[in-house]
Amino acid sequence: MISAVLFISFFVFLIMGVPIAICLGLSSVCAILYSGTSLTIVATNMYAGISKFLLLAIPFFVLSGNIMAKAGISKRLVRFVDTCVGHKRGGIAIVCVIVACFFGAISGSGPATVAALGAVLIPAMVERGGFSAPFSTALMATSSSIAIVIPPSIAFVVYASITGVSIADMFMAGIVPGILMGVALVIVVMVEARKKGIQPAQKKATAKERWDAFKDAFWGFLMPVIILGGIYGGIFTPTEAAAVSVVYGLFVGMVIYREVKLKDLFDICVDSAKTTGGIMLIVASASLFSYVCTKFGIADAASALLGSIAHNQFTFLLIVNIIFLIAGCFIDANSAMYIFIPVMLPVCKALGYDVVAFGVMATVNLAIGQVTPPVGVNLFVAIGIKIKKGMEVTLQEISKAVMPMLAACVAVLLVVTYIPVTSTALPRALAKNGAYSGDFSSGDSGSSAASAAGDGDYSFNEIADYSDLGWEETTWNFACSTTETSTWADGGRKFGELMEKATGGKVKVNIYAADQLTNGNQSEGIQALMNGDPVQISMHSNLIYSAFDPRFNVVSLPFIYDSVEDADAKFDGEAGEKLKEILGEYGLHCMGIAENGFRELTNSVREVKSVDDMKNLKIRVAGSNLLMECYKRWGADATNLNWSETYTALQQNTVEGQENPLPAIDAASVQEVQPYCSMWDAIYDCLFFCINQEIYDGLTPEQQAVVDEAGQKAVEYERYINRSGDEEIMNRWKDKNGVTFTAKEDMDIESFKEAVDGVDEWFIEELKSQGYEDAEELVEAFTGIGDYSDLGWEETTWNFACSTTETSTWADGGRKFGGLMENATGGKVKVNI
Repeated sequence: MISAVLFISFFVFLIMGVPIAICLGLSSVCAILYSGTSLTIVATNMYAGISKFLLLAIPFFVLSGNIMAKAGISKRLVRFVDTCVGHKRGGIAIVCVIVACFFGAISGSGPATVAALGAVLIPAMVERGGFSAPFSTALMATSSSIAIVIPPSIAFVVYASITGVSIADMFMAGIVPGILMGVALVIVVMVEARKKGIQPAQKKATAKERWDAFKDAFWGFLMPVIILGGIYGGIFTPTEAAAVSVVYGLFVGMVIYREVKLKDLFDICVDSAKTTGGIMLIVASASLFSYVCTKFGIADAASALLGSIAHNQFTFLLIVNIIFLIAGCFIDANSAMYIFIPVMLPVCKALGYDVVAFGVMATVNLAIGQVTPPVGVNLFVAIGIKIKKGMEVTLQEISKAVMPMLAACVAVLLVVTYIPVTSTALPRALAKNGAYSGDFSSGDSGSSAASAAGDGDYSFNEIADYSDLGWEETTWNFACSTTETSTWADGGRKFGELMEKATGGKVKVNIYAADQLTNGNQSEGIQALMNGDPVQISMHSNLIYSAFDPRFNVVSLPFIYDSVEDADAKFDGEAGEKLKEILGEYGLHCMGIAENGFRELTNSVREVKSVDDMKNLKIRVAGSNLLMECYKRWGADATNLNWSETYTALQQNTVEGQENPLPAIDAASVQEVQPYCSMWDAIYDCLFFCINQEIYDGLTPEQQAVVDEAGQKAVEYERYINRSGDEEIMNRWKDKNGVTFTAKEDMDIESFKEAVDGVDEWFIEELKSQGYEDAEELVEAFTGIGDYSDLGWEETTWNFACSTTETSTWADGGRKFGGLMENATGGKVKVNI
């Protein structure tokens, strides 16, 4: 019934002529109200939908497009292309298509391209070319739709932010399909010119005229070259490229062409803000719509239905194309991406279709939608351009004239759909070390360790029958920030399985990986857990929690764990209890502390064996002041790059290395572009498995004990499968990716320890400066042993012996014992190694 409320209200608002962004938002609110869910999630989800690092590229590309339009680049491009093809039959119309492709590469927006070129080219096609006004206007609108296919494309940025594929791969994949669309429209022009008997309108330009026109337009041609060359040359990331394009646009407009004045900048910024605001409102509302579809099972049901109908790629792609073509008539490209891609992507992956090719196919569909009546946005912009009297065109006239062009574009769409190599050849060829983000294994449904553990005779697979404790029927939502196949999600699934078994099916747990309920925003996922809606249970790492409280960074102090067993002892003991107390301050009950693992170091330059090898390596580090301080002391050039852009940055050598647990590296396919991995076990991550405190307090003491038992078993299970998978990952990386592993015993660990000596005192002072008076006690719980100096120790020295060398782990163990005994006894007991 909720799905009926959502879609009926959406179409009612659409028919009433309400703007699409408002349609999406209002229909989502109607569904939320009907379900009885709190409206507080509206603001949370809309904010989470637009607070993505990748989407920063949108305002920059919009601004650079507006600057270049104001700089007079359009008339220079028209003049140059006119000298090249203007002498041919229908030449000025061919100019229209070619210039629209070039200008689209500058602006990235279909409507912006129509607005910038239409006033010049539509009258020229009618007066000079002899084409009818409806044909000329329709051609301008259709040519401009190529702007969202040829990079840099805002639609590609949105698609990449939803799916996690590389923006650089999407940009390169759009080049050939965009050119094919342009060629198809040129063919339509030539057919129309021959049919109407149109003759060349001007003489062939001389070589000098062409050279002069090229020199004048050169700076405009250079912009897409700088953007794409900079990304693939490893100079900057796609988001940085967007910012560079603004600076370049200002330079060209103010210094080279001198057509942009300081007084123009205010109007340019206002126009860009309006456009960006409109796009972001659509993204925010579409994110809320997508959340409602996910929360109430609509997306899963739609995916299952699509999967049951489409048993092969051919059928699936045919259905998807029909859906997108129809949707494009009513919904703009960005909204359609958010509504349909989350539904279609799982089926696409299951059928083994290339994810980058799928994004290009969807974008070509939506480009066609920009000129499809009744609401093709480019059509309305084109007929709204102020041109000479007598050249005005009605919607009916342009709708009829655009049909041959739509047919040509659909022909290109079929080629792009069923011959995906047209999209994927270029990004595959340019991807360094064979790394490419479009390939997904159709059979990847979970870890082998999880499957084996789930079938085995382990204590974490069993729980007693507690169905007589008066459980109410309820469903809890579990969230984690990693993917469906991660050990985090497997831990949530195990908890759900145990709770269902213990309660006789009364308590069920839905799994929402990749923080689906908060549009991929990790911090918002934790905030939703604190609120108790829409998340009731979650598994997130201490580094993510540190955004709320820096004390959680204590877990990441370097070299404080000798092994995973040592880590378990700390988290299951006094240190873990202190962390649980802090979580309690935020309205959370911690059922147990699971494992993300040791953060191993990968890079593309050299083996890292000592602190000297780390010098000046450009390393992407997680967002933690403590980690940044450690890497600074190790001599690395550390940067806090957003994880969603890390793969592309590593691929293009914008950064040279990163640090993460092996399963996290593997899930992001980072090993494809990182040939060296140092297994140094310097820094460890834990996972807090928490339930909202109010929900926990609403249970009886007996029920709470069951939840804690199931939670602790799920933690044991997650720890087991996380560790079991490491060996399989390492073997696969060696065989498939040729990764060179450097074992801990082959590294000069002491040099790293010496470099960060005293960092725990630095961390304590950092916490104290922020008002955390328990800092020293907290760090002591992790780094030391209790004070037992009052037990009457005699002064003594013990000799420790082992048969391996001074630098062996055996000797390190002896030294650790000596240090702990000296601390515990107030210096009375010392140990010689």
